Amino acid sequence: MSISAPNPDVVIIGAGPYGLSLAAHLRARGVNFRIFGIPMGFWRDLPTGINLKSPASSTNISVPKTPVAFSRWCRERGLEDYEPCSMESFANYGLWIQSHFVPNVEATKVTAIAQMDRGFHITLDDGSELSAPHVIVATGLSYLDAIPADFHKLPQEISKHTFHLSDYSEYRGKRVAIVGGGASAIEAGALVHEAGGFPEVFIREPNVLIYDRTPRYRSLRERILQPSSPIGNGKVPFLIGHFPQLPYLLSEARRLRLLRAFVPPSAPWWIKDRVVGVVPMHVASSITGARTLEHGLSLTIRQQDQPEREQDFDAIIWGTGYEKDVSRLSFLSGDILRTMTLIEQAPKLSINFESSVGGLYFIGPMSEMSFGPITRFVAGAGFTAKSLSRHLARRVPKRRSVQPLQEQASIPRLDDRVRQQRADPMDVKIDERLT
Repeated sequence: MSISAPNPDVVIIGAGPYGLSLAAHLRARGVNFRIFGIPMGFWRDLPTGINLKSPASSTNISVPKTPVAFSRWCRERGLEDYEPCSMESFANYGLWIQSHFVPNVEATKVTAIAQMDRGFHITLDDGSELSAPHVIVATGLSYLDAIPADFHKLPQEISKHTFHLSDYSEYRGKRVAIVGGGASAIEAGALVHEAGGFPEVFIREPNVLIYDRTPRYRSLRERILQPSSPIGNGKVPFLIGHFPQLPYLLSEARRLRLLRAFVPPSAPWWIKDRVVGVVPMHVASSITGARTLEHGLSLTIRQQDQPEREQDFDAIIWGTGYEKDVSRLSFLSGDILRTMTLIEQAPKLSINFESSVGGLYFIGPMSEMSFGPITRFVAGAGFTAKSLSRHLARRVPKRRSVQPLQEQASIPRLDDRVRQQRADPMDVKIDERLT
């Protein structure tokens, strides 16, 4: 098969926080790479009215030599620089980072990866092909949205996962069942209500956890007993947040126990006033069956200590999380999947993020079975990018075909111009790309 595109040493699939962080560090090291994906695509598609759940101070895209913290970026533009910070602000921040540090992102999709004698053959959705000895999968939560198997056959027009929803106006005037007890389900309840719909949330657990207040107002005693970290409060999150490779050193069984117990399903404090007393929430409730109607569907609901009942809805939204199942990455060939060593359904990785298929790496959420909970969060992008870029720079030829980043003086400082006009020309370009 002919190769119709230049062949780099490294291909990165995905242009979210992890892919951009790695690309910025590879570029600084002069590694010859190509990166494919819609820059910050997942974040740009999130609905208006949703905010970051992680602390703004630790939700940063990592770049070398000249760190640009998200909170500082917000302050320079007169935006909220402490929780709650909007997803829109974070998407704009990521696009600014991309335009300054990773200008060579190719906004196209990888449709197939097959193993070759020396590396991988890669097909793009525009029909072009290339090869590379090293491929890094940084696709985040794409492909991984989970709906219980018994409900896969429901029509997509009435059954959707929160991952695929960016506009809730379609639920105006509709009765909507929302399944799940975590942030995405609770937020979906608020968004359906605010769009003029009639939501009900069904939570399998016996209660719903919504934080009471912003972490800014923790007492001194709380801060001592439950120290803060980029991934939560407490001694274990503190250790992992500051020593991110610790979970890798645990036995597989202990690491999996840590993952399962780390953060229970919960909703952020800023959503509380938008749902409590506003959106009906049924705890200890499960959806055990569904049948379609001429308009909508009828759900069988089992609630603790009550007989099963049926209730009609116009639509159902699944806030049921994500499965770290590598077989759901449809661009990977069957031969790659059959030969890959797994931890449960996720790839088992080396300390350098390399799978058992030599040259194929996974970063971001798909690496959490090997590296623990920090890789669920944007906060894990920094340590991942620094570690993997150092490893790849040692493995690839020293041909230095990509110009390294310049020093800080070459990167525009916005402080003075923000005071003059609240935005620089790059901000205008970013806003245009989001509309």
